[in-house]
Amino acid sequence: MNKMSLPTLPFDEKQIYVNGRWVTPVGQESANVENPDTASVIATVPECCAEDVDQAVKAAYAAFHDGPWINEYSGAQRRDAMLALADEIERHRDVIELIESFNVGKPISDMPGELEGTLDLFRHFAGYADKVQGRHIAAQTNPTCEMYTVKVPVGVVGFINAFNYPIHLLAWKVAPALAAGCTIVFKPGPQTPLTTLYFAYLMDKTGKFPPGVFNVVLGGAAVGQALVEHDLVDKVGFTGSVATGKHVVRSTASTKFIRSASVELGGKSPGVVMPDVDLEKTAKLVISGCMGNAGMNCNALTRLWVHRSIYDKFIPLLKTAAESLVLGTPQNGDTQMGPLIDENQYKRVLEYIRIGKEEDRAEVLTGGGPALGRGYWVKPTVFTMTNPKARVATEEIFGP
Repeated sequence: MNKMSLPTLPFDEKQIYVNGRWVTPVGQESANVENPDTASVIATVPECCAEDVDQAVKAAYAAFHDGPWINEYSGAQRRDAMLALADEIERHRDVIELIESFNVGKPISDMPGELEGTLDLFRHFAGYADKVQGRHIAAQTNPTCEMYTVKVPVGVVGFINAFNYPIHLLAWKVAPALAAGCTIVFKPGPQTPLTTLYFAYLMDKTGKFPPGVFNVVLGGAAVGQALVEHDLVDKVGFTGSVATGKHVVRSTASTKFIRSASVELGGKSPGVVMPDVDLEKTAKLVISGCMGNAGMNCNALTRLWVHRSIYDKFIPLLKTAAESLVLGTPQNGDTQMGPLIDENQYKRVLEYIRIGKEEDRAEVLTGGGPALGRGYWVKPTVFTMTNPKARVATEEIFGP
């Protein structure tokens, strides 16, 4: 396999996966999928419409209420199906890693760890599928009363995924839902649909998942809104920004039925450097924690308090650590940091750099502008300041 080119996809990327089949969506619009390293188009995928979402949800609903996944399959059968899926992912892990590297701009050296985590999640939750059980509760005040709990699957789950960890976040969502016996409609981030489609291909390849158990719809906010508001969706899972997460929660309460929602949102994680640490090692760890995945992490270490007694020694080490990061073609094994995901995020990060310089009056220790002269690259950037209320110190930037 040529690691410098996108693998040939074994499905028609102009189709979506619904009810166990690859189908042409009703929606007539399409969207380009880019390689953020070069801003070049690597695929064209459909933009679904509300009718496509309706068909996918109805397929999941029928699979849950009338299909064998929860009504006939034992927990052991669901376990074995999930283990077979994990094995299929492992057999094709090199392809998944390369697709993810091209579509997200991730350094290929980061991908083995992400795939290991993905495999672990499916195998871990597969172990729960045959252990879903309630408990007996003794009624101490009334011996004629018997009480017990029974755990049942929620039903149809609509998942809306983020662009920064497409396959790994998919595993976090899909694996426990499958183990519980739920059926799924999954919408990947519009920038990064390719590994989700490949996942659907691998699931289909196992031959162990009944039609409608897992369905994929593609598109942006309108598709997500149609999924969240659909009356046959019993639960919504979302990963993304705080603003969109609030909207998702409000939407689940404003429809015919109030549905459960699980939202994983942004952050502005702090760190404190104390005098007793190994300064050089800590500087490298801080930069890794901030710049990993080009800073597109909800838990990125993006603000730092340094004890005054070591400040003057530590800051130059931080600068050196940031400037030593290797930027370059993500498929090169020595690349340590990749580009931002798309033009919107690129412009957002550069705007925050401007805000840091001009509004917050922060000093740029290193970085502070575009990198490499192509794609959506931004230099690893470190500001120094004394104002903890500055915008770049309090608002999530989602960049390096």
